[in-house]
Amino acid sequence: MAARITDPEQLKELLGIPFTPEQTACITAPPAPQVIVAGAGSGKTTVMAARVVWLVGTGQVAPEQVLGLTFTNKAAGELSERVRKALVEAGVTDPEPVDPDQAPGDPQISTYHAFAGRLLKEHGLRIGLEPTARLLADATRFQLAARVLRASPGPYPALTRSFSDLVADLLALDGELSEHLVDPERLRAYDTELLRTLEGAKLSNPDLRKAPDAARARLELLDLIGGYRAEKRDRDLIDFGDQIALSARLAQERPEVGRILREQFAVVLLDEYQDTSVAQRLLLSGLFGGGTGHAVTAVGDPCQAIYGWRGASVANLDDFPAHFPYADGSPARRFALSENRRSGG
Repeated sequence: MAARITDPEQLKELLGIPFTPEQTACITAPPAPQVIVAGAGSGKTTVMAARVVWLVGTGQVAPEQVLGLTFTNKAAGELSERVRKALVEAGVTDPEPVDPDQAPGDPQISTYHAFAGRLLKEHGLRIGLEPTARLLADATRFQLAARVLRASPGPYPALTRSFSDLVADLLALDGELSEHLVDPERLRAYDTELLRTLEGAKLSNPDLRKAPDAARARLELLDLIGGYRAEKRDRDLIDFGDQIALSARLAQERPEVGRILREQFAVVLLDEYQDTSVAQRLLLSGLFGGGTGHAVTAVGDPCQAIYGWRGASVANLDDFPAHFPYADGSPARRFALSENRRSGG
């Protein structure tokens, strides 16, 4: 790639954005592991787009060597549009190339789940996942779990909620087990030991007195989860939780997949990193971290973590420097965006 941008002032002029010193430091950092802790209104999406422009415009990477991941289709679309627009505004890419056959590619920006799905489609056979496996839609997932619950012989005295609530509880627990990569038998052993411990304990407040009931209900749900997972296997189906758990296993067990991905994507941008789960972190660090020194930039705001209920761990943001160290073992760099540009505060 030929360099079209040579200094930060040129980037500011081309994009028409008066970047702060904080933002400029994040944008122009060398292509290496780094985490950006971004406060509300600090312009993290603008910074991410400008970083792509800087790396592409200075000739360090080609546009198609950039991978960006975020959580929702809407966010992925917005980030993709922001990146493409910034590349055009900076004159790095041409909106109407003279030779379309020789035009540079686009950065690949998608959701974490879509990325995991594509990874399994291309490499799932390496861990024995058949390419015929189909992804369950939410409605079908609910129907399958309801069928398992109706067919279960019971009795389940601890499961006292309504039928629809129990189906939701079954799916939620199954999803959390997948997102945390916890084997059901491990949870069964934990709850069994918890009940044994609580048997002779004096539970001094109403919340503590609910603990034994919650543990018993979880133990009974685990029986149902076994049936639900068996139904999925028999029908060659996976759900979103399986998708992340299997892709994490793939990344951890098959290092050649990480080598392929690192060759394909020289730069990786991880948006809303505070909302990634344990399984997602193991997936991403297995592919792009673990001492490879790959150019991964994670961006997140610990104050905006919203997915703890489904396995997200804000500790992933704090621990990023250790999970994605340089090749010599030193921790990834940490940056901060603290100025609220949205409100002027």
